[in-house]
Amino acid sequence: MSSKNMGVKCVLSVASLLLLHVTSQCRGQSLSRVIKPGDQSALERQGRQLGDPLHDAVAGRICDFGVQDATTWCSWRPVSDEVLSRSSLPSQLTSWTLSMGANSLWVGGPRNDTSGDPRGGYAFHETSSQPGFDARMAVMESNAQEPTGASGKCLKFWYAIEGLSASELRVRVRNLQDTESMVIWQTRDTTRGDWKEGQVLYTFTDNHTLVLEGVPVEGVDPFNIFRGHIAVDDLGVREGQECIGLCSFEGGMCDWNNAATDDFDWKLGRGTQNPITGPPRDRNSGRSSLTGGAYVYIDSDFPRRPEDVARLESIEFQETDPTNPPCMRFYTFMSGRGVGSLRVLLQDVVTRRERVVWALARNQGARWLEAQLPLSSNTPFKIVFEGTVGTPRVGDIALDDITIVSGPCATLPTSASPPTSGDCTFEEGLCGWANPNVRQRLDDLDFIRIQSTENSFPSADHTTGKPNGHYMALESPEQKVEGDRAWLISPVMTGRRQVKCLSFWYLMFEPLTDELETKLGSLSAFIKREDASGAIILTPIWSLHNFQGLTWSFAQAPLRADGDFEVVLESVWGSAKSKGTLAVDDITIFDGNCPTVPDAAVVRAGDCTFTRGSCGWQNLTSDSNFYWNNASPSRRPVSMTDHTYGAQVGYIYFDVFNLNSRSQKLQLISPAIDPSADREPLCFTFWFSGFGSDGNTSLAVYQKQTDDGARINSIGSDIVQIWSHNIGLDALSGRWQFGQVPLLASTRFQLVVEGASFNGGYTLDDFKIYNGLCAKRPRDHPNFIRV
Repeated sequence: MSSKNMGVKCVLSVASLLLLHVTSQCRGQSLSRVIKPGDQSALERQGRQLGDPLHDAVAGRICDFGVQDATTWCSWRPVSDEVLSRSSLPSQLTSWTLSMGANSLWVGGPRNDTSGDPRGGYAFHETSSQPGFDARMAVMESNAQEPTGASGKCLKFWYAIEGLSASELRVRVRNLQDTESMVIWQTRDTTRGDWKEGQVLYTFTDNHTLVLEGVPVEGVDPFNIFRGHIAVDDLGVREGQECIGLCSFEGGMCDWNNAATDDFDWKLGRGTQNPITGPPRDRNSGRSSLTGGAYVYIDSDFPRRPEDVARLESIEFQETDPTNPPCMRFYTFMSGRGVGSLRVLLQDVVTRRERVVWALARNQGARWLEAQLPLSSNTPFKIVFEGTVGTPRVGDIALDDITIVSGPCATLPTSASPPTSGDCTFEEGLCGWANPNVRQRLDDLDFIRIQSTENSFPSADHTTGKPNGHYMALESPEQKVEGDRAWLISPVMTGRRQVKCLSFWYLMFEPLTDELETKLGSLSAFIKREDASGAIILTPIWSLHNFQGLTWSFAQAPLRADGDFEVVLESVWGSAKSKGTLAVDDITIFDGNCPTVPDAAVVRAGDCTFTRGSCGWQNLTSDSNFYWNNASPSRRPVSMTDHTYGAQVGYIYFDVFNLNSRSQKLQLISPAIDPSADREPLCFTFWFSGFGSDGNTSLAVYQKQTDDGARINSIGSDIVQIWSHNIGLDALSGRWQFGQVPLLASTRFQLVVEGASFNGGYTLDDFKIYNGLCAKRPRDHPNFIRV
């Protein structure tokens, strides 16, 4: 978002990952960065000692808050009597705290500063409340700043937001001639343990200060007692051109240029002379007697003709990070009966091929319209705004406040999305996503579009962060059954050789209950295709179960598909008594081979909850009398419920009764499982329960390397037993027990689960393979056989 008032104009960017770089011909600087714990050496902090020439050179311009015993506020100051006197509620303000990582467990804050040094200084605010004391908003203010000039100033800083009680970080500009101030930058999303870079380009016509506000959640919020912090580091005001990728047009075209091959040019302006087309002023500057501000526009007056085209091109950018492309935001004014069209294209600078990534046509009302779209390119590219004349003299188009921010975003407005893009914020509808037709019998319930005011939790959607925002959630009727599911299906998409990435925000929340373990349910994503006979093929790509937190969380997963496909988001209720929420918001699909986020949502071959078949696990015998079976309402072990949701079905079992008292062996084989990318060990986890009167009833897990692609057909001498269990005299009937075993995974492999008994059996559920080494479980069970 961008804002402007009292002669101030700003373009803001929440820059967080090293995503987009300007090429060497265009200053060779990055747009945005992130620092993860341990990324930078503490040696980088050595030049921060007081008295160091480098430190003195940047003193007053960039504040790194010093080091260890020499921490300093530089030219910034914490809350003062002057600040309190300007506030209508001074009792609700407090100061930021000057600290360092070495004190984080004692007083709070991040474990390291931006250099990775626990001795490096930063400013932070502890946001949690205590009985009888509500956390207050922390304020610190810069020294007096002179008018910025037309090119503006660039405020850059690093920030960290963590914890349930941390709500928001804001930057304001305050006019020194009065008490008014204006928010010019803000963010609500947690940084997930990282330091992220923020920047804001702004202009101001008077002397002013900059104010940073660390905002805790409101006192009525039940999470306000939990620990949290907001921190900032490396804070400084620079020249406007250092805010790469941002332009407010007050000082000219910035790094945008008119193309040489179009019909006419975009122009700079401050206000239209044609009341039919507008705009009367630049974006949001009309709320003050100061009318400073500019925008860029195409003039449809004489000598323009219908379908004349004007193109505004960016500087050249390097390819985007395929794991997390940036988002471009801007404002457009498209008013008048004869408005033509505005398109955004990405141009490959090598091949000159272009693709449309955003398009809007016709009259959009006499207002500045907020727009955004994800930028994803695997080659160097330019961004092109292409305006087309509709009816001359009655259809101008204007642009203002172009910025590029970190992270993928859903296209706004929805009507500007390319057909079948899958992007959706759900603020204007479902964007082509739909529940299946009832006659298809693919699910039991619906995803429903909800306004936050309709539910007690969550109190806001992710898109707007406000109670009037919308999201999609699993329907929760009074009468529901464990395992009831709903599908939300995307528009039909066409797969290409290039991998796509699905990203969205999710909320999986279950209120506290008397039960030992919550059974909220699951949220999963699938690729849906049809084979030659029309049968549906579902490929799981992302899945999480049960309670995952109290706030909206980011998710992404790679999409690998050839030909036509759809994306299916599936929510499943666990307990029939659940009062929780399973919700999604802000879906976007872009080109790029992204990693799965979070790690726990990774889906591998062999993962299975057995709620929908056996996930590629197969019996090695064709004898139906001695067979691993999926539980059904009419055929299952007595008193056993599924581990995943507590339903009567949704697990696998074997049950042997042999009159000859001869033990039978039953083998279940996994699909082929690929090694991890780094060839590191994996961990196989599962839940099991034994039953029956045969004390020798046993369960074993075997592993065989199958790099040659050959499928296991029997248990041979070249297969290795890695885990086993015997029920002995203490059957586990009706009680689930956790098991896990490490896997050597340098090559492709398969697993075999073997059960043996003459009067008894085992149930199994929730197979999951994780990255990383693990210890065998159960650890101390007396009947656990170490192998």
